[in-house]
Amino acid sequence: MLIASLDSTAVTASACVAEINENKLGTYSLFTVKNKLTHSEILLPLLENALKQYGADINDIDLFAVSAGPGSFTGVRIGASTVKGLAFANNIPCVGVSSLEAIARNVGSGIICPVMDARRDQFYTAIFDSNKRLTDDEALSFTEIAERLKGYDRVTICGDGMEKFLSLCNGSGNLFPASYACADQNALSVALCGYDKFIAGESVSAKELQPVYLRMPQAEREKLEKEKNQG
Repeated sequence: MLIASLDSTAVTASACVAEINENKLGTYSLFTVKNKLTHSEILLPLLENALKQYGADINDIDLFAVSAGPGSFTGVRIGASTVKGLAFANNIPCVGVSSLEAIARNVGSGIICPVMDARRDQFYTAIFDSNKRLTDDEALSFTEIAERLKGYDRVTICGDGMEKFLSLCNGSGNLFPASYACADQNALSVALCGYDKFIAGESVSAKELQPVYLRMPQAEREKLEKEKNQG
């Protein structure tokens, strides 16, 4: 099947068109950009380029996969909205993939802990043993994550919060950075995770696809805090 996938949950924007059949990755076209352009400017052109270089058009796509969160509220919303619009217009099924699961898929084997900077002294995180999930996606403090990782001999840290997280560790002996080549978001891993979910019967319609934030947006938090203080 031919899968179009997107990831815009952090600074990196990535789009991919990949053929995956019987759990085997075939040909693919992948475009990933990490610069100062906003995702609203670059995400759709990236997908258009991926389709063009693959030699396909939108009508050839069998499934849309998108990193549905957690991550940047704006980035998550842009990615999910883009896929919802394309999938609805072309009546194509879609799947929402955990951004943390997709990042861990980049790294490969062993105990993997992706960390995404969630601001407010927290990280979005989860723990994986190769492709097997060990914990749910959560927003936790550095201290909480470090405590959970103490029981593992070797942990690979990845994600856009990798450097910040490791800088707080003071050289902890069991934590190691992922290679920069696989530390950031990558739409190919989103396609691979999306294929697994499709095979498991977890695809949804464009209308049913929903982003996953874990926390309410900053504007809503500030509004609630203001109302609380006024009360």
